[in-house]
Order: sequence, then C-alpha cells, then structure tokens
Amino acid sequence: MKFYYIFIFFIFFYVLPLQAAPQMSVGIDRTTIYEGESILYWVTLIDTQPIDESIVPDISALTDFNIVQTIPRNVSNIHSTQNIQGIRTETTTSRVRFAYVLTPKRNGSLIIPKPNVSINGQQLVPDSMEIGGQSLRATSSGGVISVTVKPPNDQDLVRLKIEADKTRLYPFQPLTVTLVVQVKGLPEKIDSEQSTNPLQVLRDPPKLTIPWANNDTALPKGMVPQQKFSDWLNGLNVRRPQRGFAINDYASDGFGFDDDFFRSPFSLGGMIRQTLLQFASKPVKIQRLDSGGKETTYWEFRFSRTFIPEELGRFSFGPVTLKGVFAAVDPNTPQGVSPRDVYALASEVEIEVADVPQENRPNNYIGAFGTFDWSVDLQPRQAKVGEPMTLTLRLTGQGSTTHVNAPDLSQNPEITANFKVYPPTEEVNGKSCTFTYTVRPAQEGSLVFPPLSVAFFDVEKEDFVTLQSNPVTVEITETKTSHSAPVFGNRQPSFSETLERSEKGLFANMIDSSKAVRQPVDFVSWMYFIFSLVLVYSLFAFGIFVWRAGHSNPKLRRRRGAGKRAKQRLAEVLATRQKSGNPAALFGNDLQNVFFGYVADLTDGVEQGMTTKDACIKLLEFGATEQTVSEVRGVLETLDATRYGGFDLKALDELAEETNILLKRIPKELTLSGNFL
Repeated sequence: MKFYYIFIFFIFFYVLPLQAAPQMSVGIDRTTIYEGESILYWVTLIDTQPIDESIVPDISALTDFNIVQTIPRNVSNIHSTQNIQGIRTETTTSRVRFAYVLTPKRNGSLIIPKPNVSINGQQLVPDSMEIGGQSLRATSSGGVISVTVKPPNDQDLVRLKIEADKTRLYPFQPLTVTLVVQVKGLPEKIDSEQSTNPLQVLRDPPKLTIPWANNDTALPKGMVPQQKFSDWLNGLNVRRPQRGFAINDYASDGFGFDDDFFRSPFSLGGMIRQTLLQFASKPVKIQRLDSGGKETTYWEFRFSRTFIPEELGRFSFGPVTLKGVFAAVDPNTPQGVSPRDVYALASEVEIEVADVPQENRPNNYIGAFGTFDWSVDLQPRQAKVGEPMTLTLRLTGQGSTTHVNAPDLSQNPEITANFKVYPPTEEVNGKSCTFTYTVRPAQEGSLVFPPLSVAFFDVEKEDFVTLQSNPVTVEITETKTSHSAPVFGNRQPSFSETLERSEKGLFANMIDSSKAVRQPVDFVSWMYFIFSLVLVYSLFAFGIFVWRAGHSNPKLRRRRGAGKRAKQRLAEVLATRQKSGNPAALFGNDLQNVFFGYVADLTDGVEQGMTTKDACIKLLEFGATEQTVSEVRGVLETLDATRYGGFDLKALDELAEETNILLKRIPKELTLSGNFL
C-alpha cells in the first residue's frame, strides 16, 4: 500500500511537471536543392498553457537565406485524457506553428541554426526534428540543420535569362519583363536541317518556376500588371500535338490522354490524373555559340509581361529556374543521343522606380510623365458682364496623367483682374486630362485671357518641359440697364358662382292625389341599396386611411407642400423687394434660395450648401426632363451672376416669372414619371 502512494506521489510531483514543460521542434521539407529553389522550414511550439501572441521565433541568424513568412501564427489545441491507476486526468495542449519559405543566397553547404525562443524565461532547445517527412531526435544537433545547395548544371542545352526593357524608370511608366529560354536544337544525327522544335521529342514538359507568373496577389506591392494573370497565361497555353513548358506546376484535372494513358489505358493512374498544362510562345530560331565555341542553332521562347509601377522603390524579378530532361549528344549510344537531366537558373533582375527630381522642379509642374501637348480655349468669344463662360484646359499625349493636379487659376493676378474663376471639373483617363472651369467676365471691353504655362516631366530626356498656350481675346459688353414696373403683383384670382334653388317634395311630380297609395316593399331593391351603402362606406373609409397614411409621412407631406411653400417664398421675396428695394445681388440670391428650397423639399434634401449642380442632378434623378433641367441651370447660373451687377429690375422680374413657370412645370413632369405621388 505504501508503494501505491509513493507511485501516485511520483506521478503528480515529478512526471506531470516534466510533461508540462514547453517544447519546441523544427522541420524542413528537404535538405538538398538547386540554387534558386526554395525550401519550407517550420518551427512548432508546444505547451500545456496558452502560448502568448507576443512569443515569435527569432530566426535572424539565417543570414544565408532570403526569408518569407507564409503562416504568421497557426494555432491548434489538442485535448488528451490519461488514466493512471484509476486516476483520470485531462490536459489541453496548445500547439503554435510558424512556417517560412527560405531561398538560399548562394550555393554550397549552408547551415540553418536553431531558432531563438523563450517562454516564461526559459530558453527552448529543439527536442525533435522532421526532415523530409522523417522524424528525428534533435539531442545531438541541437536543432541545427544542414542544407546542400547545388549550382546549376554545367551544360549548354538550355540558356535562361531575364530581361527588362528598362532597369530605372518613373512611376506609371510601363515596364516589360521578359523571360528568355533558349533550347539547343536537336543533334544533327536526328535533325540535320534543324527544322524540328526540340520540345516536340520530349516525353514530359520541362518545368519553369517563374515568380511573377503566380497569382497577381503575389506580385510585389505597388507593381500592377497591365494584363490579368489568367488572360496572360491563356494566351500562352498550347495543346497537343504542340509541346511547351510547364509553369509553376499549373495542371488540369480530368482524363490524361498522354503517353501514360496509352501504356496503361485501363489503370486508374492512366485514365484519371492531373495533366500539367503547357505554355510556350512562338519560337524563333537563332544562331549562337555553344560551350565548345561552335555556332549552333537554338530555339528561343520569350515570356513577356508588362507592369505599371505605382510606388517608388526597388523591385526584383526572379530568380527563374528550369528543370527537365533534354536530348544531348552521346557518341556511346547507337542513336548518338541520350536523355540528360538539366537544371538551369536565371538570376534576378532589380528595377528601380525613381521619383521626379526635386532639383530644378518648376513651380508650374502638374505631375505628368511622358510627352504631351497643351491647349487652352475660352468660349463663347462674345459675352456680357457676369455671363458664364467655359474655359477648357486640355493635356494630351503619351504618358501618365494619373496624378495630375489642376492649375489654381484663382492665384493668377492677370486672370483675376478681369475674370471671376470657379473651381474646375476634372476628366482624367490615364493618358490625357481635361479641366473645365466656369469663368465670368467682371468688366466690359476687349479682354485678353493671358497665356497659361504648365510643366511635365519627359521620361526620355529625364528633364522638365514647359508648355505655354496662346492668349485668348474675348469681347465683353455691358448689360443695358432700365427701370420698369414689376411683373408680379398681389392680385388674387376671383371667381363667381351661381346658386340655383330647387324645391322638391314627395308629391312634386304628382297631379292626381289618388295615385298616392300604399306601395309594397321591394326587399331585393333594399338589399341592393344597403349593400351599395356598405360598399361606398368601405371605399370612403379606405380612402381616408390611405389619405391619413400618406399625410402622416413627413417626407410625403414635405414633398406635397413643396410647391405651395415655394410660391409663398417667391411672393415674400417680391413683396420685400417692392417695400425695401432689395439690391439686385440680394434679390438674385433670394430667388436662388427659393429654388434650392423647392428642390430640397421635393427630394427630402438639405437646402443649405446646395449648388446649381446639386439641384440639377437631383431633378434628373427624380424624373425631370433634360430640357427643363437645362432651363433650371440657365436661370440659376444667371441669378448667380447678379453679384457682378448689370442686371436691372426688369431683367430680374423676368427671371422671377421664369422661376414661377418652372415651379409649375416640374411637378407635372415628376407626376408623369411616377415620382411625385
């Protein structure tokens, strides 16, 4: 019995604490690779307590590798139950895994040192390793893993390189990156005329690993492809009997009608399998020297893709690797050729996306890259003081206008001396941009709109270029002023009614009193009469219900009362002007507010801050015709011009009358469109 208690004491105070200690293991998918290939490396932490999120392995000692973390923190909990001498214990183990893709920077024998991890002040040492799917104890190595990186084959069957049309460029300037694959033609004993594509005789397609041929989300941040990933690959896809390259192991599921199918047509692997997709450009035969210095025919394949850099910095493309079996000259065989394993590597290419130099940058630089033309136009060429005119600035050409800024004309004293300038609208489509301003002449006479100059950056010359427009002369006349009586008064419409008195009684149409006798009751007629009363009452009650529901909705009440409120405000504005003689500018502003308030009531919007553009957009959305909206825009813009003077009472009265006409017309159009119910 004493031994039993000693055993229990040993389990609880010695064995269980040992099992509760945090543990660490490491793993790698393989230990031998070629230069340019990558390996998967992971670190797993295990503890009976939840592992704090701040605990992350320190792998900064891996200086011989480029590191990309694929899974920042993969957490799983494992529940287990133990039964020892009738005592049941339940434990929950927290497991956290960190995974990394390691790409060696050089070939040779490289070391992956153990990661640096500390939990609760305890420095962990890996107690197990997993290498190539095989679990090992790590007590002897301490978690250090050795990796062999083999250099590319010394061969001349395949030449691989990455080309870029430019290695230094500016944001939004197109960049084309091309992978060039040159495959040596078949030996002359097989193809003396060098007319056969060397890929046609291969059983399996050579495998290319191209980093920028992955999904577009894997591209460097700030590098945007001009063509979608799927569209680009689909344009390179080839089908039997043509042969090409496998790219990044892209495959199709289904029936694999290839050589394996015909060798084993009834096997599961021969009938249903993943078939590697094959890709190739149209090959071109070239002449170049082989490893022996002899001029030899090579078949060249080019895989090009264009990108637009949207951010500054340095970007790398590559490396690219190729693995495959090719036909090589072998004098020891009867055919003179034999298959040879080939591994080829194309080193990465670095691209610099530079900013426009700050030095000598003109003040009128507007942010455009490329080569452009600049034009300025002001229409109409004849106008009156205060009338709106349209100023159009247009930059067209080849390059990027994505980040172009509109010139601030309000800071140009030559312009503001004669014109009032309003903020522009912008239309930018990537290669051109148009800025449209509304300007109003402030005085009469022959006015000259001065030349405007802008600067852009010429990426070919790598220098700033300034363009200047021609001056534009316009003829401005003053609005004639006169005084006249107001058009609107306070006359109320009158009407008359004729009332006719009619006296009728029970015997009004009877001459002979003998006919006034007791008549029998027609029950059917009474039933129809009662039913008619009930039906009329029901319809009347339903109408009252609908009327109350509609009038209880504040939006509908506001919309239905819009016309009445607008007419009341218009009458108040006219009456105030007659009594106090409002200046033209103030009277025009009041008329504008009448219309803005009317549109706000119709659309349940806000009157304060409403502009002419806002009012017109809301009316179009609500069902008004384009002709009516055009007239509304003209009235509001003309009212806006009253601040410049030159408008007499008669002209403003005419605008008030036109406003009144529009206030009557708009509800009719909205009713027809179904939006004014």
